Amino acid sequence: MIARLHLPLIEPEDVVRHLGHQERHWKAGRSAHALTHIWVKENGLPRSIRSILQAHPTFGSAELIDGFLERQIDLGSAGRPSQTDLLAVIGLEKCIAIFAIEGKAGEPFGELVSKWLDGSDTKKKRLDALCETLGLSVQQALPLRYQLLHRTASAIYEAKRYRTDLAGMLVHNFATEQPGYLDFCAFAQALGAKESRAGVLHGPFASDGVSVYLGWIDDPAPVDASPFAYLTDLRDYASRLSEWCDRVRAWCDARR
Repeated sequence: MIARLHLPLIEPEDVVRHLGHQERHWKAGRSAHALTHIWVKENGLPRSIRSILQAHPTFGSAELIDGFLERQIDLGSAGRPSQTDLLAVIGLEKCIAIFAIEGKAGEPFGELVSKWLDGSDTKKKRLDALCETLGLSVQQALPLRYQLLHRTASAIYEAKRYRTDLAGMLVHNFATEQPGYLDFCAFAQALGAKESRAGVLHGPFASDGVSVYLGWIDDPAPVDASPFAYLTDLRDYASRLSEWCDRVRAWCDARR
C-alpha cells in the first residue's frame, strides 16, 4: 500500500531509510545525496530548476508548493510502484503542475525496454499500459530505457490524481559525465521533440489527456562541508563486511 500521509523532512539524512539500498545509496557523489541536499537547502526550487521552468511561458510563475522525496507512485498495473527521487508539486498563477525529478550523478537509466521485457505476461501488460499512456507503440519503446518510461508516466498519473493536466519529468544531473544523456534525448524524440538539448524545457507532448514536458538540467554537486562526512563511507564498508561475514558463517554452518 502506498502511504498517503506524510511527515516533514527535518534533516537530509531523514531520507536514508526510504532509499532502495539505504546507506549504500547515501554517500557524497551519489545522486540521492546530492539531490536531497540541494533541495533541502533551498527549501524550494533550486536556481537551475527555477530558471528552466520560468524561461517557459507556461511556467513563468513556477514555485514549489510541496516536494515528496522517494515518492512511490502506483502505475496502475501489477508489479512494483515507480519510486521517483522527488515528486514536485509546482504552483502556477491559476493551477498546479506535477513534476517527477530524477536525480543522476553518473548513474545510467537502467535496462533497455527490450532487455527488461523478459516475456512475462505481467511485464507485457505493464509495457502496454505505459505505451498507451505515453502515446508510444511497443516497437518505439523497445530501444528506450525503461526507467524513463515509468518515471514520466508516474508524473502523468500523479497529475491526474491531483486533478491537473500539466506534468513533467526533469533529470537533475550532478555529474560532468553524462552516460544517460543520449538515452534521454532518444526518449524525448520518441515523444515528439524535434531536437533535445540540456537546459531547455521540451514539450508539450499530449499524453493521456495531460500536457507533458521534459528537461535535462546540469548542476554541480553540493559540497558536504561536514567534518564527519567520511563516516557515511565507513558505515557502508561496515555494512558490506557484516553481510560478507554472515555469508561465510552460513557457508561454514552448511558444511558441518
